[in-house]
Amino acid sequence: MPLTSLLLALFVATALLLVIAVLILDRKLRRVRRLLRRHERQVWETHNLFRVVQGGAALPVPGGWAASTDLLGEVARAVTRRQPRLVLELGSGLSTLIIAAALRNNGAGRLICVDADEDYAAETREQLKRHGLEAWAEVRVAALKNMVFEGTDRPWYDGAVFDDLNDIDVLLIDGPPTARCRDIRYPSLPFFWNRLSGGAIVLLDDAARPAERAMSKKWQRNFPRARYDYLHFEKGALRVTMPR
Repeated sequence: MPLTSLLLALFVATALLLVIAVLILDRKLRRVRRLLRRHERQVWETHNLFRVVQGGAALPVPGGWAASTDLLGEVARAVTRRQPRLVLELGSGLSTLIIAAALRNNGAGRLICVDADEDYAAETREQLKRHGLEAWAEVRVAALKNMVFEGTDRPWYDGAVFDDLNDIDVLLIDGPPTARCRDIRYPSLPFFWNRLSGGAIVLLDDAARPAERAMSKKWQRNFPRARYDYLHFEKGALRVTMPR
């Protein structure tokens, strides 16, 4: 066999082996992630059982559409460190309960949560009531409307729902839902830039997705004075710290 043909055959064989190895590794990593999610579910449900036995209400399960536990922990730390007077959350759910509970632990502050879905907002209000947190959070409903933003027509919340909100200390971006537009959450930082307090913390969920990665790059170009930290969470998160 000519040397050239032999080298080509070796190259092809090596490439095939590498592809097989990558596929096997990917399969194993997927299995590990599934096992970790199951373990996390067991730990969470064990905690819920103790809550119920002690007379409390069970918390919704994190993950899926809900925020993952790593993001929930980051949100709780932000509320504890920042001691905010005003927290704004785009989207509602389990994270609403965590923020409200953290504010209760602080002994001060209020949470305004905005959701585009009336049924989901009603469920969140019910959860807040069930856990005795309704005094710390207000859930508002804002329909999605088409608006021209930076020359682009896109759906976003009806801005009237935010008219009374200024000096926001913590902003959690976990909405609107991306079914209508992959980068539907892009306006969040530009819209609230002048309404955020000095040193405010902004957290973007699902930052590992391509649309959110592109959004974060554009934010960094347009608002370079802020600090941007990518957090390697289950679904990825971006922490933006406003200048003081």
